[in-house]
Amino acid sequence: MIAFGSAVADADSARMAAQAAAEEARGQLGGARPALAISFASPAYSDLGFVPGGVSSVLGGVPVVGGTSGGCLIGPNGVSARGVSVVVLGGEGIEAKTVTASLRSPSLLEVVPAAQALTTAAEDAATRGFPEFTCLVFAPGAGADGEALVAAVRKGVGSRVPLAGGLTGDDLTYDRTRVFADGEVRGDCAVLTGLFTTRPLGVAARHGYRPVGQTRRVTRSDGQWLVELDGRPAFDVWAEDVRAAGGDMPAGRDHDVAVFLANHFEIGVLDATRPEAVVRCPLGIRSDGAVRLSGGIGEGKRTRVMVAAENGVLEASREAAEAARKAAGSGVGGALVLACTSRMVSLGSDFTRETSAIASALDAPIGGVCVFGEIARSRRDADAFHNATTVVLAIPSAS
Repeated sequence: MIAFGSAVADADSARMAAQAAAEEARGQLGGARPALAISFASPAYSDLGFVPGGVSSVLGGVPVVGGTSGGCLIGPNGVSARGVSVVVLGGEGIEAKTVTASLRSPSLLEVVPAAQALTTAAEDAATRGFPEFTCLVFAPGAGADGEALVAAVRKGVGSRVPLAGGLTGDDLTYDRTRVFADGEVRGDCAVLTGLFTTRPLGVAARHGYRPVGQTRRVTRSDGQWLVELDGRPAFDVWAEDVRAAGGDMPAGRDHDVAVFLANHFEIGVLDATRPEAVVRCPLGIRSDGAVRLSGGIGEGKRTRVMVAAENGVLEASREAAEAARKAAGSGVGGALVLACTSRMVSLGSDFTRETSAIASALDAPIGGVCVFGEIARSRRDADAFHNATTVVLAIPSAS
């Protein structure tokens, strides 16, 4: 079986919080051996670098992945604005292997060999009775094109391997996003983990946002930069649609404007074959009106501005939990939850209702964080990178 433990701890230092959360999470394993720790920490800690080592020291040297939080930590008893969260996976039903890849080029093809190494490890694990392979991916939210990242990972692990993970966050400054990799806190790499299990894990993602305004076509893009919509500067068109939808659009084109759009009026990529649009959030705006997105949108794609509707957002979270639980089968022991920071901002105090709904639908403890970009793909999904979305990775407890 797979054992699951989750805890959040707050303390004056990151080291103390990390050790306390790891101790509490380990206590929930029922004596099972830990295989992997997934940890997140508030970026404001001055001793943030002690988190991976603090967690690992409690758990007997197991690998620690994760990174900085995007404004909120998620634990089995609710949410916390500050502290360290730790999810521990262990037991006889799971093995894990972690690799890192530097982020050097726009295409991120340097990630492919790392992903291929996990494929080799998965083949070896299958000979030992662990036939299921799920790939967990984390990268700094300000340092990677999410769309290019998942494309590189899929090229390395294959098109049918389920994915889960996210782009780590900070306090909406977009300059302190970090990952935990190789026992360090880094801003220049992605960390990939192969989860090799006896039973399939369940992964699902939903957002529940609704489109407003006109349908626009991407007439020019350049990697992460959305340059033109309908032949005009992308930001000008975006702002026009926000105002038409009743949004109180701030003046200018600075960081605060990008944050406003990211939290209230993101952009959705339309596809008639999908039940929900794939959402992208802005990270910055150039003087010429080009908008830097968390993941690129190809030319010719149709888009609309997206807004959160409270009931739709909460219902989407419950649907994600139920879909993940169904995919994992009976006996879910816990779940990793990765929710977009924009959901926390949109829902405000009601964000606790979202996490409570997920835990209730799973009938199991949860742990996780708010992130700046979400990675989720089951074997049947066409898309893998999202914004404004909640990802649920359900961990089966029965063997």
